[in-house]
Formats: sequence, structure tokens, C-alpha cells
Amino acid sequence: MSGLGLGLGLGLGAHRIVDRYGNMPATFTVTAGDGTKYVRVKVSETTTVTPAGGTSIRIGSSGEFVTTPLTLAANTNQDIYFKDAGSFTIPKRKLVTYLYLQALGSSVITGDITGMKLTYLYLAGLGSSVITGDITGMKLTTLLLSIFGSSVITGDITGMELTTLSLNNIGSSLTYGTNLLNITNSLGIQLLGNTVFATAAEYAQLIHDAATGTWGGKHPFVITAGTNLNCPDWDTVKADVATLLDKAAWTVIPSAWLTTGGGSWPLNWQEYTGE
Repeated sequence: MSGLGLGLGLGLGAHRIVDRYGNMPATFTVTAGDGTKYVRVKVSETTTVTPAGGTSIRIGSSGEFVTTPLTLAANTNQDIYFKDAGSFTIPKRKLVTYLYLQALGSSVITGDITGMKLTYLYLAGLGSSVITGDITGMKLTTLLLSIFGSSVITGDITGMELTTLSLNNIGSSLTYGTNLLNITNSLGIQLLGNTVFATAAEYAQLIHDAATGTWGGKHPFVITAGTNLNCPDWDTVKADVATLLDKAAWTVIPSAWLTTGGGSWPLNWQEYTGE
């Protein structure tokens, strides 16, 4: 397949990102917070989270908000609730292995994930909050990015063991290399809204990885945006399409990939049996 080599040779660059940024603090700056929203994190070793500049925090949904350091237990999902303007800091980014922010509403928080060693990244409904950074080299099993506003996540989706890949309205900021896919999450694989990869080879490799990967059920495989320039050649992918149609609930491709839209895929691609 034309895309099989994508993503190879990125290891050194990934190590440089972690080496350069991993020892930097993970600082989340708060410009508005009423104490009802939180950042869910997991750290790889027991460490502290330190508020500053007026922000107060608590770990969990009960107890007092404080302006003094609190302890995060190792390898445990914990919610850092925050209120008032200022910031809070985890001393080293490479300690953070799990990050979840959702539906922040009127709370506003900013931060940079570059250098974290995330296996789980979930960012959705951030509103005016802005999370940025590079995911290159992360060993993600869950990657869910949705409705980003001005947030920008960049990097290479490669060398990961994903159980779900769901990207919604993030434009063309990410590239696809090659990954070992074990799709057990009901979200499956979804590239929604204006999310696109730049090249046909990337899509061909994604389809190949999905076809050769394992699926824990008929989870969705959906691609809603694309052009005839990034349309993978039908003759290259048709055998993988036949396999994937049997594994996934695949119902959507960009209209530009069809022969009527300038692409190479036949109108009856959903009925393809590999014959």
C-alpha cells in the first residue's frame, strides 16, 4: 500500500519533544472559574498540584477550596476543580498520562499538552477555553477531540494502540502515520465536520489499519470531509474496504471520493464484496 511507510522515522523527533518539554511544568491558566468545572488528570507518580495568582482548587467534588498545594495520587483519575482567576501547576508535564476536559461553559482555562505522556486525551465542548499542543510520540489509546474553537492540537497520529479515534471540526492540523487499532469503544473511528488528512496515502493507511485491526463490535467508521485530491485510489483500498465493511458499521465517505464527485470510488462501494 502506498501509505505503509508513513510515520516511520518519527521516533527521534518524538523523543526530542518529550525531552524538551516533558520536564517543563504543566500550567493551566484560569481566567474565569466558578468552582463547578474540573480538569480530570492521571499522573504516573504521586505529585503535587499548586495553585497561584488567586486560583483556588480542590481534588474531587467535595471539601474546601484551597490556595495551597494538594497531592495527586499516582495512577488514579482525579478531578481538579478550580475557581477564580490565576493558575495551577503540575510540576512536570511528562507525569501527566490522562487528560479530560469537557463542557467547560463559562469557565475559561488555557494550557499546553506538549511533552505530556498521554495515553488518554479527551477534549470536547471547550467553549472559550484554549488547549494547545503536539501529540507526536504519545502512546494514546483514546484520542477524542471535538468542537475546538480556537484550540489547536497538532502532530502525528502514529505508533498508537487506539481503541477509538474521534476527531470533530479540527481542520487539517493532524497527520496520520500507522497504528495498531483495537476498536472497542462505541465511538469507533470518526473524522467529522471539517476534519481532514492532507493526503490520499494517509487515508489509505487508515483504512488498511482499520481493516487489519480488531473490532469489538460493529462500531462506526465515518469520514465526512475530503476532496478528490486526498481520495485514496479505489484499486488500492478496495480489498481493505471489503474487509472493513464486514467489521465496522461503515456508512459515510466524502461525496468527492465518488466517481460522480471527481474521485475513484464506485457508487456501489458500500456493497463491495471483494470480488
